[in-house]
Amino acid sequence: MLLAAAVTCYAVLSVRNPFPVFANATAMLMGTSEAQSVPVPPAPVPSSTARVQPSPLTAPTRDEIAAALKTAHQTLAPVEIRPPVVAAAPPIAAPPVIAALPARKISADELATLMTRAKGLLAAGDIPPARLLLERAAEAQEPGAALLLAQTYDPAVLGTQDARNITADPALARSWYQRAAQLGSADAQRRLSQLQ
Repeated sequence: MLLAAAVTCYAVLSVRNPFPVFANATAMLMGTSEAQSVPVPPAPVPSSTARVQPSPLTAPTRDEIAAALKTAHQTLAPVEIRPPVVAAAPPIAAPPVIAALPARKISADELATLMTRAKGLLAAGDIPPARLLLERAAEAQEPGAALLLAQTYDPAVLGTQDARNITADPALARSWYQRAAQLGSADAQRRLSQLQ
């Protein structure tokens, strides 16, 4: 039994296509006489002059890849690269002029509270809500509020503070400085002369 298994293993390993061998063995074991007679090709005899043919699954060589790439480049149409189209910048509008605001009636206590809260917000770097409070105080003809509001838009002042995500607007700063100067602020007048 062991000898039969060894012979079978040798036969399977020495034959290129073991399927016919299994078919014949199965037919013989089943007791049928219809064994498939598939001729087993003889093993090739290596000769020193015979050139070994590469199998169809071998990787292409560098020269073959380079030739295929060159052919592909020659057959492709050239692509024209155009620079991106950049839209023209919108025209710069004239700086906004802050007209004389109608005087708002605010009590002195309310005005002091607005200014205190606005200064606290400015010190904390929270500029947008401080601007709202300063606008309300500036509407009440408070020159200090107009001056502080101008400084929240002034790039020279914003650069020295810890102002996060706040963009400067020199035109608005100039307008608020002018308004503060109209209300009698000497500091606003000095800053306007520096801006000239």
